[in-house]
Amino acid sequence: MPNAPTHDLITVVSGIVLGVPAYELLRNQVPEVAIAGTLIFVGAHGISGIMFSPDLDIDSAIDNRWGPFYWIWRPYMWCVPHRHFWSHSLVVAPLLKLIYFYAICLMLFLGGAWLLGLAGMIVPDYHMHATQLLLAAIVAHPAEALAFLAGFITGSAAHTIADWLVTGGKRFLRLFGIRITRDYRNHDRWRPRSRA
Repeated sequence: MPNAPTHDLITVVSGIVLGVPAYELLRNQVPEVAIAGTLIFVGAHGISGIMFSPDLDIDSAIDNRWGPFYWIWRPYMWCVPHRHFWSHSLVVAPLLKLIYFYAICLMLFLGGAWLLGLAGMIVPDYHMHATQLLLAAIVAHPAEALAFLAGFITGSAAHTIADWLVTGGKRFLRLFGIRITRDYRNHDRWRPRSRA
């Protein structure tokens, strides 16, 4: 498989390339809406490919990008097998990561409210407010929400397709007697965290 910097480059280049047809699809709208939709698409593509990469299912350089919040992805790693349908499919995997991240954010809101409640503080139901704001934004701006979703899916798909091409390319070359002997098991050059 390509390493993490190569996947990042693929994400950036494919985002720029796909930005052109995204703008063409939105061009029949008001120019400001078309530009905003294209920027949302390209931004979501980049976020998906770089921060929500399909390789979040392993302890890697990708989850290290989350800094002190890397632990958010530990349950996901434990539950989702590497290079499986749930982590490397074209549509289901990125949507699953979005749902998972949203659920974790809600649990953090609830956990924080519970802890503050134990301390005697009354906290508004921020998890409900966040959900209502998100749904209201989707209803008020459906084109932008669709652009975000499309970009998020294509960002993850760029990674997955690159992995498929490398794997399929190795199989194709074997048909002609050419064997690729490079070891891709540590493809993102991950180094374990220090336990200090």
